[in-house]
Amino acid sequence: MVNLNRNYLVTLNWNWVVNITGIYTKKDKPKLTNGSLHGKLTNFVNRLENKINDNRLNFLLAQKSKDITFEETLNQLIGYQTGKQSNVTVIDLSGVPFEVLSITVSLISRMVFEYGYFYKRLRNAKDQNEKINNDIPILLVYEEAHKYVPNSDLVKYRSSKKSIERIAKEGRKYGITLLLASQRPSEISETIFSQCNNFIAMRLTNPVDQGYVKKLLPDTLGTLIDTMPSLKQGEALLVGESIILPSIVQIDRCANEPSSNDIPYWELWKEEWKNMSIDEIKSEWYS
Repeated sequence: MVNLNRNYLVTLNWNWVVNITGIYTKKDKPKLTNGSLHGKLTNFVNRLENKINDNRLNFLLAQKSKDITFEETLNQLIGYQTGKQSNVTVIDLSGVPFEVLSITVSLISRMVFEYGYFYKRLRNAKDQNEKINNDIPILLVYEEAHKYVPNSDLVKYRSSKKSIERIAKEGRKYGITLLLASQRPSEISETIFSQCNNFIAMRLTNPVDQGYVKKLLPDTLGTLIDTMPSLKQGEALLVGESIILPSIVQIDRCANEPSSNDIPYWELWKEEWKNMSIDEIKSEWYS
């Protein structure tokens, strides 16, 4: 049926409406309702593709991470690598993007904790009278610990904080212990502090940090805090079960000192302008 009397509409097969005059009013437009999730999937896919193509995440997403076995991963963490055995395993996370840093620390911590748990079960199954929880104990050292277990409830710290706090509360009976190093003790989780038995406090100038250390001392020894801002390099206040009375001690220098000395700015800035290869830095940055 075709109706051309008013020169506005042509109706074909009762289903299609065509505007033949070229006039298309706002009321004629179909109404589109965008929900709260409109465009979310596209944004998610774009972010996921960016992460997959990020070379810094190759350790987590590249082919090498898929080929390595669980046994090889555990051997590397504990120190039983192919062809050599070592008492110290250094895991450098300085180049890990902050978006996945908490998850990475959480996974490593959980694997080491569960190693201690299952190793204890295996030893008890072989000998019901076994009294030593773990004859291969592990000490986990967290440098700049305020990045992993801060006194904060933010979601981005939740994974690592939960894993490390569990080790602090339960790890000792499985032979897994902690050492947390930080320049800001006041920013460390209070749950962690409540489980620590020994404290080595070096020079502190922040009053809030000094107050945290002062809580660890008996009232009669609170005056030791007054000396902390003036401690020399290598001097530290030792408090805990490892010593009878809180004392100021001198930490021996290690044989192979780390490259962590203060930079001599004044001497370097007085020297001539130095040429620097940005291309080499870029190659190292993206490698």
